[in-house]
Amino acid sequence: MPFSIPRDYRLYSKLVLRRGNCNEDISIENCINMRNLAEHRRETAKIDLESTHIRQNVCVASLVIFCMILLSVPICQFTTELLGRKFPQFFQVGELVSNPHREAFEKFEDTLEEESVLANWVLPNVQSIFTGVFNIGNEQAYVGKDGWLFYRADIDAVIGFKDNSTPNKYRDALNAIIDFKQQLEARNITLIVVPIPVKPTIYPEQFSGRYEKAKTPLHNPSYRELIETLASEEVMVYDPTSLLFDAKKQSTQYLKTDTHWKPEAMEWVAKDLALFINERIEFVNHPIPPYIKAQVEIENLGDIGKMLMLPENQTMVQPEEVTSHIIRDHSGKLWEPERDAEILFLGDSFSNIYSLVGMGWGESAGFVEHLSAELSRPIDKIVINDGGALATRQTLVKQPERLKSKRVLIYQFAAREFYSGDWKILPIPKAESIRTDKSESSVEPKKDITLTATIKGKTNPPIPGSVPYTECIIAFHLENIEVSNLPQEIVVFVWGMQKNKWTEATKYKVGQDIKLILKPWSSVETDVGSYNRIELDNEETWLLDIYWGEIQ
Repeated sequence: MPFSIPRDYRLYSKLVLRRGNCNEDISIENCINMRNLAEHRRETAKIDLESTHIRQNVCVASLVIFCMILLSVPICQFTTELLGRKFPQFFQVGELVSNPHREAFEKFEDTLEEESVLANWVLPNVQSIFTGVFNIGNEQAYVGKDGWLFYRADIDAVIGFKDNSTPNKYRDALNAIIDFKQQLEARNITLIVVPIPVKPTIYPEQFSGRYEKAKTPLHNPSYRELIETLASEEVMVYDPTSLLFDAKKQSTQYLKTDTHWKPEAMEWVAKDLALFINERIEFVNHPIPPYIKAQVEIENLGDIGKMLMLPENQTMVQPEEVTSHIIRDHSGKLWEPERDAEILFLGDSFSNIYSLVGMGWGESAGFVEHLSAELSRPIDKIVINDGGALATRQTLVKQPERLKSKRVLIYQFAAREFYSGDWKILPIPKAESIRTDKSESSVEPKKDITLTATIKGKTNPPIPGSVPYTECIIAFHLENIEVSNLPQEIVVFVWGMQKNKWTEATKYKVGQDIKLILKPWSSVETDVGSYNRIELDNEETWLLDIYWGEIQ
């Protein structure tokens, strides 16, 4: 029976609830009536459920259809793998049961997702509907206005902190950069930090109508504080943001379907950076004869366009045409880095895009090449895709002799690295200590060597489509090596992902034996050293000899 309230009490008794800045007066009578209504609805739902009857043949048919849908996926996968003469992944479940650990389960799930026959057929077609009809991207690639595409990591870096740990990232970046500057300063080397703004910083209006009339670049809320802190610590910073933002009034500065800048924007920044350097750095050596520039036309689909994972015959996202300029020396030879140069350049894909053939935008026309041409000086470089925060510094730690005779180190990276990069502090050893720590038995082979060794440790590539790069190199830490002229433990780099597909190397596990043909890393570093590379975390492996491997 509903609770009865005296009339006088109903008229004057009120319950005051505070919600935010608003006060709402709700009578006790209304509260009790709402409670009674909720109880009535629950009783009605219970009666409906208890009185619902489904015929047996409907139950059986529904169960059969449901089971068929569930089983169709593994059956289709199993049949396709057998017809393709591949070892069915289904049987790998036994390995998980016998040796269960988190890393193995995650790897199994990633492989299952990557090699799923139905997913590889369904997802591109579904994505084409989302993109073509609803103008929707996917988890990593966002669709903007007028055919512009944006990388999620760039958007996250610009709009602010996406989790509680991210605010500490830029503090880690500050500490690492300041420490890096101090280490270089002790060697009489000047550090110049060059953060390249990401596309939504320069073109926020192409992503959101809110910034249609933006008069200033859109940075992360902490960016100004970060740059000012670096300046207060006497870290030299060249920030091309304003230059690019003003230049967009005359021409487009970034590729519509890619994360990177257009050739003309890159060349303009290279020219301005050269002026910045000449005003602040005194070099010992004289400038060399001018470099030669040769114009070339290139057409390619950007990395974000590829991340949409659309069908191969799609026409929604079109390739872009650009005009770049290849750099040659005065003898007509393509530009090459020089180890004994006074300038060392550390950079990422913003420097690689028109220099690394595998990125699809040409060769010998990148940021370092054009900076060298504007300065009329040779440059040594360590440039690695997706390596702005850590990989280039890590390589320098392994090769401290690269600092010999240097007067300036230019440290270029995408500005998003301030908030998402790995900024661990890396002490740079003396070149002599590295040579001493190397095994005395290590002798660089003059020809390829075939060996079988045991995997002591390894790294894994990213899931295809989750990053803007279609190629990735992974590392094996090998032991039990029985080749006479090789040490007992070495590090071998191999392809882990090519053309957005995992390679055979990803299937090997720690503890397994692997057969490889080895080449000295120095013989291939010029060709493959700039690709995205996942290094081993164990710092002890940094002192081991490095080779390039091909699986047999």
